[in-house]
Amino acid sequence: MHGITLTVGEARIYGLTRTIAAAALGLTPLPAQAESFPTISADITAELQYENGVGPSSAAPQSDFLFTTIEVALSAGLSERFSIDSVVLLEPVDDPPPGQNLTFENQGLFAEELMLAYHGDSWSLQAGKFNAAFGTGWDLGAGIWGVDFPEDYEVAEKLGVAASKTFGTEDAGRHTLYGSVYRADRSFLSGSLIEDRGRLRLADGGTTNTTGFESYTVSLTGEDVLDTPGLGYQLAYRSHAHGDFDLNAVREDGFAASLFGTLPVGSITIDAMTEGAYIKNAEGGPDDVSYFTVGGTAHFADAWNAALSVTFRTTHVDGGANINDHRFQATTGYEWDSGVTLDFGYRYSQEDGTDDHVLGFLMAYAFSL
Repeated sequence: MHGITLTVGEARIYGLTRTIAAAALGLTPLPAQAESFPTISADITAELQYENGVGPSSAAPQSDFLFTTIEVALSAGLSERFSIDSVVLLEPVDDPPPGQNLTFENQGLFAEELMLAYHGDSWSLQAGKFNAAFGTGWDLGAGIWGVDFPEDYEVAEKLGVAASKTFGTEDAGRHTLYGSVYRADRSFLSGSLIEDRGRLRLADGGTTNTTGFESYTVSLTGEDVLDTPGLGYQLAYRSHAHGDFDLNAVREDGFAASLFGTLPVGSITIDAMTEGAYIKNAEGGPDDVSYFTVGGTAHFADAWNAALSVTFRTTHVDGGANINDHRFQATTGYEWDSGVTLDFGYRYSQEDGTDDHVLGFLMAYAFSL
């Protein structure tokens, strides 16, 4: 379920469904005016996904993977300005072993976000566990699998503080300057129930897994720019400290730039996006990794859609030959009046010289309480 739909009166955006990313898009509204507090609201998305590896060169020959993803975004309004926001996920916490068939296995329940938020007229503050606003491809990628490679550089499950300020005019569009300081979450929230993914420890090392709040992200995001409804952009930079000082790890720097919008073509509406990202000293090592994604979803005949996307990923090996990977996907789907959607598609990937062909479907339903 990808895209952005504003739910007025709730500090939540369906699709991004992350308060920090929503603030960076300048879309986080004030909490609903209520006669009494506290108030409780919830946005829930439920997905059923099936993937079948096909072809003699598949990385997982004839493997079947059936799983569900349930996301519950809860917001407790404490006052007109303060709220406690959270995102709880039930999803696979481990990739399926090559060649194995899995049905609702490896499903873990965990809190992706839990924060205290303050919503001003044009600015906001958050403190707690959150996803930082770096890149948009991990959410706006088209089709079933358009988000897969961009998820490599999503900044998720960090512990710290964030702030955003929105400014602009009706003609110039709305722009939001965002900043956050954080480290990896090592609390009990880093673990999971049902299927245990293991709790993160300081000894595990890795980028952002430091004793202090030494990593940060800054971004500028706009919407309805150039007097064009639906046209948006994001420019983002991140700097991640590394916890493995004994391994000569260095600070990782990341850059991302994206452009997205809605384009009407006759009776067809196209949601398009493109994004480039460059991660220098990826994971604190000597290699750099670059990404380029382009994709779009055409909506036609009231309830039908067709989506194409491709992402190219290049690992710039220090002192060696580059490793070129890519992932292409094509899907089509239908949305019923009830809000249930069903998409079918094909994915082709090439990673480390191995071809992977996958057929699958995604059924999804979203509702609010």
